[in-house]
Amino acid sequence: MKFSKLIGALAVMATFMGSTTAAYAGDACRNVKFSFTNQKDHAITVVKVKYFNQANNKLQTESIRNVQCAAGATCVTRGDNLRDSEGEDLTRFIFVLKNEGGENQHDTSPKVPSNPKCSADKTYGRFVISAND
Repeated sequence: MKFSKLIGALAVMATFMGSTTAAYAGDACRNVKFSFTNQKDHAITVVKVKYFNQANNKLQTESIRNVQCAAGATCVTRGDNLRDSEGEDLTRFIFVLKNEGGENQHDTSPKVPSNPKCSADKTYGRFVISAND
């Protein structure tokens, strides 16, 4: 009798813990966009964004839909989901770029947002991607 109660209690705990994990995994900040000005003397393509999530104290990386931006232009990404970020402070961003005609990827310097709290449909920026990035 005691053994069956223990098994039942463990099953309830496993169900509860599984649903908690599923809820946590679904807290993506949806349709986030980034606005930036390309101050390089050539076109760039932004392929990823790295962001520091203050709540979990780690740098996370997301592939984004590639955005090509001409020299001197201001561009906005199309909107992507950032995992584990809804309602969290994202305190710095690093963009992963490819230069015009190149395949090698490189990181920009960290960009700091004026309002770090992530929410659905938010546009961060306008950031500057300088000649030194």
